[in-house]
Amino acid sequence: MKYYEEYEPFFGDIVGDRKKVDNTIYSFDIETTSYIKLDGKIMQANKYLELTKDEQERAEFKSCMYIWMFSINDIVYYGRTWNDFKNFLIKLNFYNVNKKIVFIHNLAFEFQYLKSVFKFKNVIARKSHKVMKCEMEEFNIEFRCSYMMSNCALKLLPKVFKLPIEKKVGDLDYTLLRTPITNLTEKELGYCEYDCLVVYYYIKRELETYERVDKIPLTSTGHVRRELKEL
Repeated sequence: MKYYEEYEPFFGDIVGDRKKVDNTIYSFDIETTSYIKLDGKIMQANKYLELTKDEQERAEFKSCMYIWMFSINDIVYYGRTWNDFKNFLIKLNFYNVNKKIVFIHNLAFEFQYLKSVFKFKNVIARKSHKVMKCEMEEFNIEFRCSYMMSNCALKLLPKVFKLPIEKKVGDLDYTLLRTPITNLTEKELGYCEYDCLVVYYYIKRELETYERVDKIPLTSTGHVRRELKEL
Protein backbone atom coordinates (compact mmCIF):
# COMPACT_ATOMS: atom_id res chain seq x y z
CA MET A 1 0.00 0.00 0.00
CA LYS A 2 1.29 3.44 -0.94
CA TYR A 3 0.94 6.78 0.83
CA TYR A 4 -1.23 9.08 -1.28
CA GLU A 5 1.66 11.48 -1.97
CA GLU A 6 3.31 8.64 -3.92
CA TYR A 7 0.47 8.79 -6.47
CA GLU A 8 1.73 8.46 -10.03
CA PRO A 9 -0.15 10.09 -12.96
CA PHE A 10 -2.84 7.78 -14.27
CA PHE A 11 -4.92 8.52 -17.35
CA GLY A 12 -7.52 5.77 -17.05
CA ASP A 13 -9.06 3.27 -19.44
CA ILE A 14 -11.58 5.41 -21.30
CA VAL A 15 -14.46 3.71 -23.12
CA GLY A 16 -17.57 4.96 -24.90
CA ASP A 17 -18.11 7.49 -27.67
CA ARG A 18 -20.91 9.85 -26.67
CA LYS A 19 -20.70 9.28 -22.92
CA LYS A 20 -17.13 8.53 -21.98
CA VAL A 21 -16.42 6.64 -18.79
CA ASP A 22 -13.24 5.39 -17.20
CA ASN A 23 -13.38 1.59 -17.16
CA THR A 24 -10.65 1.36 -14.52
CA ILE A 25 -11.65 -0.43 -11.32
CA TYR A 26 -11.63 2.04 -8.43
CA SER A 27 -12.57 1.24 -4.84
CA PHE A 28 -12.71 3.23 -1.62
CA ASP A 29 -12.90 2.34 2.04
CA ILE A 30 -12.39 3.99 5.41
CA GLU A 31 -11.70 2.81 8.93
CA THR A 32 -13.31 4.68 11.79
CA THR A 33 -13.11 4.69 15.54
CA SER A 34 -15.84 5.34 18.09
CA TYR A 35 -15.17 7.12 21.34
CA ILE A 36 -16.84 8.82 24.29
CA LYS A 37 -16.46 12.45 25.25
CA LEU A 38 -17.17 13.07 28.92
CA ASP A 39 -16.50 16.35 30.71
CA GLY A 40 -13.82 17.26 28.18
CA LYS A 41 -12.13 13.87 28.40
CA ILE A 42 -11.87 11.33 25.58
CA MET A 43 -12.12 7.61 26.24
CA GLN A 44 -12.71 4.37 24.38
CA ALA A 45 -16.34 3.60 23.60
CA ASN A 46 -16.15 0.21 25.32
CA LYS A 47 -15.59 2.02 28.65
CA TYR A 48 -19.20 3.19 28.63
CA LEU A 49 -20.46 0.36 30.82
CA GLU A 50 -17.84 1.23 33.43
CA LEU A 51 -19.32 4.72 33.90
CA THR A 52 -21.83 5.63 36.59
CA LYS A 53 -25.42 6.21 35.54
CA ASP A 54 -24.91 9.96 35.88
CA GLU A 55 -21.76 9.83 33.74
CA GLN A 56 -23.53 7.75 31.10
CA GLU A 57 -26.21 10.41 30.80
CA ARG A 58 -23.59 13.12 30.27
CA ALA A 59 -21.42 11.10 27.90
CA GLU A 60 -21.44 11.90 24.18
CA PHE A 61 -20.78 9.20 21.61
CA LYS A 62 -18.63 10.35 18.71
CA SER A 63 -16.60 8.82 15.90
CA CYS A 64 -13.94 9.81 13.40
CA MET A 65 -12.19 8.48 10.33
CA TYR A 66 -8.53 7.71 10.91
CA ILE A 67 -7.48 6.17 7.57
CA TRP A 68 -8.90 6.06 4.05
CA MET A 69 -7.91 3.76 1.21
CA PHE A 70 -8.43 4.29 -2.51
CA SER A 71 -7.46 1.66 -5.04
CA ILE A 72 -6.69 2.16 -8.71
CA ASN A 73 -7.00 -1.40 -10.00
CA ASP A 74 -4.79 -3.37 -7.61
CA ILE A 75 -2.70 -0.41 -6.40
CA VAL A 76 -4.00 0.91 -3.08
CA TYR A 77 -3.23 4.41 -1.84
CA TYR A 78 -4.02 5.69 1.63
CA GLY A 79 -4.15 8.88 3.66
CA ARG A 80 -5.10 9.80 7.20
CA THR A 81 -7.32 12.88 6.92
CA TRP A 82 -10.14 14.20 4.74
CA ASN A 83 -7.84 16.96 3.52
CA ASP A 84 -5.47 14.23 2.35
CA PHE A 85 -8.34 12.68 0.43
CA LYS A 86 -9.33 16.00 -1.15
CA ASN A 87 -5.75 16.58 -2.30
CA PHE A 88 -5.61 13.06 -3.71
CA LEU A 89 -8.83 13.58 -5.70
CA ILE A 90 -7.51 16.88 -7.08
CA LYS A 91 -4.46 15.03 -8.44
CA LEU A 92 -6.61 12.18 -9.77
CA ASN A 93 -8.94 14.62 -11.54
CA PHE A 94 -6.06 16.67 -12.96
CA TYR A 95 -4.78 13.76 -15.03
CA ASN A 96 -8.16 12.25 -15.83
CA VAL A 97 -11.30 14.40 -15.99
CA ASN A 98 -13.47 11.58 -17.33
CA LYS A 99 -16.19 10.01 -15.21
CA LYS A 100 -14.89 7.50 -12.71
CA ILE A 101 -17.04 4.95 -10.90
CA VAL A 102 -15.74 4.13 -7.44
CA PHE A 103 -17.04 1.07 -5.60
CA ILE A 104 -17.58 1.07 -1.84
CA HIS A 105 -18.68 -2.02 0.04
CA ASN A 106 -21.57 -0.72 2.16
CA LEU A 107 -21.74 2.81 0.77
CA ALA A 108 -24.49 3.60 3.29
CA PHE A 109 -21.87 3.66 6.05
CA GLU A 110 -19.16 5.68 4.27
CA PHE A 111 -21.74 8.14 2.93
CA GLN A 112 -22.54 9.32 6.47
CA TYR A 113 -18.94 10.55 6.73
CA LEU A 114 -18.46 11.65 3.12
CA LYS A 115 -21.54 13.89 3.11
CA SER A 116 -20.13 15.93 6.00
CA VAL A 117 -17.06 16.77 3.91
CA PHE A 118 -18.22 16.80 0.27
CA LYS A 119 -21.33 17.92 -1.59
CA PHE A 120 -23.31 15.32 -3.54
CA LYS A 121 -25.98 15.23 -6.23
CA ASN A 122 -28.18 12.54 -7.79
CA VAL A 123 -28.22 10.47 -4.63
CA ILE A 124 -30.19 7.26 -5.14
CA ALA A 125 -31.16 5.19 -2.12
CA ARG A 126 -33.07 1.93 -1.81
CA LYS A 127 -34.68 3.31 1.34
CA SER A 128 -33.78 5.84 4.03
CA HIS A 129 -30.00 5.87 4.67
CA LYS A 130 -29.43 2.95 2.23
CA VAL A 131 -27.54 4.77 -0.50
CA MET A 132 -26.97 2.78 -3.68
CA LYS A 133 -25.10 5.42 -5.65
CA CYS A 134 -24.29 9.11 -5.58
CA GLU A 135 -22.25 11.65 -7.51
CA MET A 136 -19.76 14.17 -6.16
CA GLU A 137 -20.41 17.76 -7.18
CA GLU A 138 -16.79 18.85 -7.18
CA PHE A 139 -15.25 15.83 -8.91
CA ASN A 140 -16.41 13.66 -11.82
CA ILE A 141 -16.85 10.67 -9.53
CA GLU A 142 -19.80 8.40 -8.91
CA PHE A 143 -19.79 6.12 -5.88
CA ARG A 144 -21.62 2.80 -6.13
CA CYS A 145 -22.37 0.25 -3.42
CA SER A 146 -20.78 -3.12 -4.15
CA TYR A 147 -22.58 -4.65 -1.17
CA MET A 148 -25.98 -4.03 -2.78
CA MET A 149 -24.62 -5.31 -6.08
CA SER A 150 -23.46 -8.57 -4.55
CA ASN A 151 -25.75 -8.90 -1.50
CA CYS A 152 -22.73 -10.45 0.16
CA ALA A 153 -20.60 -9.45 3.16
CA LEU A 154 -17.05 -8.43 2.31
CA LYS A 155 -15.51 -11.38 4.14
CA LEU A 156 -17.66 -13.80 2.12
CA LEU A 157 -17.03 -12.28 -1.32
CA PRO A 158 -13.86 -14.32 -2.00
CA LYS A 159 -15.59 -17.61 -1.25
CA VAL A 160 -18.91 -16.88 -2.98
CA PHE A 161 -17.34 -15.44 -6.13
CA LYS A 162 -14.21 -17.65 -6.07
CA LEU A 163 -11.80 -14.73 -5.92
CA PRO A 164 -8.00 -15.23 -5.78
CA ILE A 165 -7.80 -13.37 -2.46
CA GLU A 166 -9.19 -13.48 1.06
CA LYS A 167 -10.17 -10.67 3.41
CA LYS A 168 -7.81 -10.43 6.36
CA VAL A 169 -9.53 -11.21 9.65
CA GLY A 170 -8.58 -10.23 13.18
CA ASP A 171 -5.70 -7.89 12.28
CA LEU A 172 -7.48 -4.73 13.42
CA ASP A 173 -8.72 -4.36 17.00
CA TYR A 174 -11.87 -2.24 16.70
CA THR A 175 -12.05 -1.56 20.44
CA LEU A 176 -8.92 0.62 20.35
CA LEU A 177 -9.22 4.38 20.08
CA ARG A 178 -7.37 5.61 16.99
CA THR A 179 -7.01 9.02 15.39
CA PRO A 180 -5.38 10.24 12.16
CA ILE A 181 -2.09 10.64 14.06
CA THR A 182 -2.11 7.14 15.56
CA ASN A 183 0.75 5.02 14.23
CA LEU A 184 -0.47 1.90 12.44
CA THR A 185 1.52 -1.31 12.17
CA GLU A 186 2.30 -3.04 8.89
CA LYS A 187 -0.19 -5.72 9.89
CA GLU A 188 -2.93 -3.14 10.44
CA LEU A 189 -2.13 -1.40 7.16
CA GLY A 190 -2.27 -4.76 5.41
CA TYR A 191 -5.76 -5.36 6.80
CA CYS A 192 -6.87 -1.99 5.41
CA GLU A 193 -5.28 -2.66 2.02
CA TYR A 194 -7.00 -6.00 1.56
CA ASP A 195 -10.46 -4.52 2.11
CA CYS A 196 -9.96 -2.56 -1.12
CA LEU A 197 -8.32 -5.45 -2.95
CA VAL A 198 -11.25 -7.78 -2.25
CA VAL A 199 -13.59 -5.25 -3.90
CA TYR A 200 -11.17 -4.89 -6.83
CA TYR A 201 -11.14 -8.63 -7.52
CA TYR A 202 -14.92 -8.81 -7.13
CA ILE A 203 -15.50 -6.06 -9.69
CA LYS A 204 -12.91 -7.67 -11.96
CA ARG A 205 -14.96 -10.87 -11.82
CA GLU A 206 -18.15 -8.94 -12.68
CA LEU A 207 -16.42 -7.38 -15.69
CA GLU A 208 -16.00 -10.86 -17.15
CA THR A 209 -19.76 -10.66 -17.72
CA TYR A 210 -20.59 -6.97 -18.05
CA GLU A 211 -17.35 -5.65 -19.64
CA ARG A 212 -17.91 -2.06 -18.46
CA VAL A 213 -18.07 -0.83 -14.85
CA ASP A 214 -21.11 1.33 -15.60
CA LYS A 215 -23.03 -1.69 -16.93
CA ILE A 216 -22.82 -3.78 -13.75
CA PRO A 217 -26.33 -3.88 -12.20
CA LEU A 218 -26.75 -1.78 -9.06
CA THR A 219 -28.42 -4.59 -7.14
CA SER A 220 -28.21 -8.35 -6.90
CA THR A 221 -31.78 -8.56 -8.24
CA GLY A 222 -30.57 -6.66 -11.30
CA HIS A 223 -28.26 -9.58 -12.06
CA VAL A 224 -31.24 -11.95 -11.90
CA ARG A 225 -33.33 -9.77 -14.24
CA ARG A 226 -30.53 -9.76 -16.79
CA GLU A 227 -30.18 -13.55 -16.62
CA LEU A 228 -33.96 -13.95 -17.12
CA LYS A 229 -33.87 -11.67 -20.15
CA GLU A 230 -31.20 -13.85 -21.71
CA LEU A 231 -33.24 -17.05 -21.34
